[in-house]
Amino acid sequence: MSELGSTETIGAGDVGAEPGEPLPFEFRPGVRACPLIISFPHVGLDWPASLGPRPQVSFPRNADYAVDRLYVRAEALGAATVRARYSRVVVDLNRAHDDVSAEIVPDHPAPRPREAAFGAAPPSSSGGRKIRNRGVVWRSAVGNIPLLTTLTYAQFSHRLDRYYHPYHRALRLLIERRRRQFGYAIVLDAHSMPSTVGGDLVLGTRSGDACGPALSELAMQALGGLCTRQRGLFGSSWPLAVALDDPYRGGQIAGSLGRPHEHVHALQLEVNRALYMDEYRLEPSPIPDPRELDQIRSTAPWSRTAQGHTRDQRRLLALVSAIDTLVMELSRDRDQLAHLAQ
Repeated sequence: MSELGSTETIGAGDVGAEPGEPLPFEFRPGVRACPLIISFPHVGLDWPASLGPRPQVSFPRNADYAVDRLYVRAEALGAATVRARYSRVVVDLNRAHDDVSAEIVPDHPAPRPREAAFGAAPPSSSGGRKIRNRGVVWRSAVGNIPLLTTLTYAQFSHRLDRYYHPYHRALRLLIERRRRQFGYAIVLDAHSMPSTVGGDLVLGTRSGDACGPALSELAMQALGGLCTRQRGLFGSSWPLAVALDDPYRGGQIAGSLGRPHEHVHALQLEVNRALYMDEYRLEPSPIPDPRELDQIRSTAPWSRTAQGHTRDQRRLLALVSAIDTLVMELSRDRDQLAHLAQ
């Protein structure tokens, strides 16, 4: 009997969490066995009481707020999903466990701070704008609002043991379960980006190191409205701009888990927040059911010159179509991914 599907579970003992303590993530199994896992590492809004008073910052503004709502049918299509409960001002799950400076943890025995490259250039090059203050523990929140001065190594280790490592162990556990059944696994790491970045969708594959080329091409087709079920829905012009590995190549989750030569493929997807929310008021739009797209098939294509809410609705529907199609395609059992060396 398959260990996957609607009865799949993750317990505290599976991820090294304290017995009786709530897990620092929410796990939702897919309704059927499939090779896809979707990770939402930056949607958490909680703050642990054990860390003291809740910081006076906007937790939604420091999150990929509500991006998980776009994955309307993820579990219904078979994907297992993992959602962080705690804010990334507690720990940033998409950074390496030793990505911290000695200024923040003075007694850390081996800190390895990195500067995240915001650009298509590989980390070894000098290209791309650098993002500071974005290690596994943040010194200040978005808007340069102070969060902490220093932590002891014991305090730092507690944060990782309680809120960071269980999340990553859960992903690795889910990967191994799928490799046992299908011979391969796919991780889709879901994020959002501010509209000031430009573009609408950015697929990150670590420049091909985290994901095989056939799967990357399939994903780009789904995001670009080129799959069979999407054609003709929006007229002759797909209303979303899609990019590959620029300006986001993928973070720690995609980089550490993606091993195509071992039949584990990882992709990161960044979504322009302005497509699905009011960025300034932090008010998400109502997310349409993907089945509403079927109603468009029987009507004339949307006007390319539509203005106001009609244009916004068109783009939101295209976004829902792109994500729903992506999840559907990645959820399919593809024997070739288990046998072809990448």
